[in-house]
Amino acid sequence: MDGTTGEALLIASVTWLAVLSPGADFAVVSRNSCLFGRRAGLAAATGIALACWFHVAYAMAGVALVQRVAPGALDVVRIAGAAYRIYVGLATAATRMATVDAAVAARRSLARDVATGVLTNGLNPKTSLFVLSLYSQLIGAQTPLPVQLAWGAFISLSHLAWFATVSVFLSREAVRAAVLRRQRVLRMTIGAVLVGLGVALLLTRLDPAIGTVS
Repeated sequence: MDGTTGEALLIASVTWLAVLSPGADFAVVSRNSCLFGRRAGLAAATGIALACWFHVAYAMAGVALVQRVAPGALDVVRIAGAAYRIYVGLATAATRMATVDAAVAARRSLARDVATGVLTNGLNPKTSLFVLSLYSQLIGAQTPLPVQLAWGAFISLSHLAWFATVSVFLSREAVRAAVLRRQRVLRMTIGAVLVGLGVALLLTRLDPAIGTVS
């Protein structure tokens, strides 16, 4: 195995480990899929995949440039992301859907569910730091632009593939029916997770230099 192949496998492995790790994206797709059906879940998954390009764009521009043009930008993302997670968590806990109603699910705004995915991932510091560290430490500014864009597409499509799979499974009628019979537990659990993530995020500081939270 040559160095290029080994590097590509490393980047792909790191990407999928990041995608598969539980977080706000997973909670929102699970919420939409279980409570509102496959259409809502897939829309959120699509929004998450689209938002990945936001992170890729400024990662390609470089952390130093982002920090020079907009000092404290990551802190703005952190605070906005925390506030949005808390809002979605509280809304999830308050949302009730007593039966599997396809008509109600079909009337939901597709744009709204896509926007939920975009905001959840776009304001997700976990994704931000992952993409920044990937481009600064493994891909590098010396990598040709087409290759950098190809890796951006890989990151985006990896998110779409995983969360679409999650949505398809959780939106199956048998799964939804079972979940909706216990929907209070689901709503409260996902709501608590999102609020908890939001509060934890407010208490952390992002350190772009090392790609972690401190």
